[in-house]
Amino acid sequence: MDTLHAALAWLDPLFIAPYRLPGNALAGFGLGTAVLALWCIAFGSALSLCATRINRRRLAELRHGMEHHHKLSEAALRAGDKESYKAVNSQAHEAFGHYFSLGGAMFCVSIIPLPFALAWMDMRFAGATPELPWDAPLVGQQPSILFWFLLLYIPLRIIYANVMSRIGWFTRLQAWAATPPAGSIPRDEPAHGSAPGPAPAPGPGGPGGPDCRDGRSGRGG
Repeated sequence: MDTLHAALAWLDPLFIAPYRLPGNALAGFGLGTAVLALWCIAFGSALSLCATRINRRRLAELRHGMEHHHKLSEAALRAGDKESYKAVNSQAHEAFGHYFSLGGAMFCVSIIPLPFALAWMDMRFAGATPELPWDAPLVGQQPSILFWFLLLYIPLRIIYANVMSRIGWFTRLQAWAATPPAGSIPRDEPAHGSAPGPAPAPGPGGPGGPDCRDGRSGRGG
């Protein structure tokens, strides 16, 4: 805790500077908090890119697994093999669950700066936040630091994402961070294709005819 307090005190001149630019205290609080939120968003975005780069192979494998099993489930459905469809579709859902969980971890990485920013604001503005002209439900007449910070952070993050998605160098940086090592996915191809479990059956009259096992195509021999 002492180390964190010392680090925040060291950063204090940088963080407090935007708050002192306007002559009005309320305007200064709004401007300073907005700038602090933007710093958190930009730094969190950089951390998220680093995490994506580190986990790029795993992300690509999970994405490939979702697409691969989705195609297999569609093939099984077209062939009328419900058992194979259910099994492969279950594997696709499992891959999606892992991909979603890893995506949630990437989001958590992007909000790492928030607790430090809130800790600094608490150190600076505890009990001295702006007051509302009325007593609002849940937040009262003098909302907490968290309320004022999130009030600016959430819309600024949405705007930041929309703006940066239109900037060429940033989209190229995102693509570079997510690009897996060369040849990593082709090496996984046989593993997905040869994994144990039911496979989609060929169409009527196809070679091998796995449908003969349940008697549906026994007359086609």
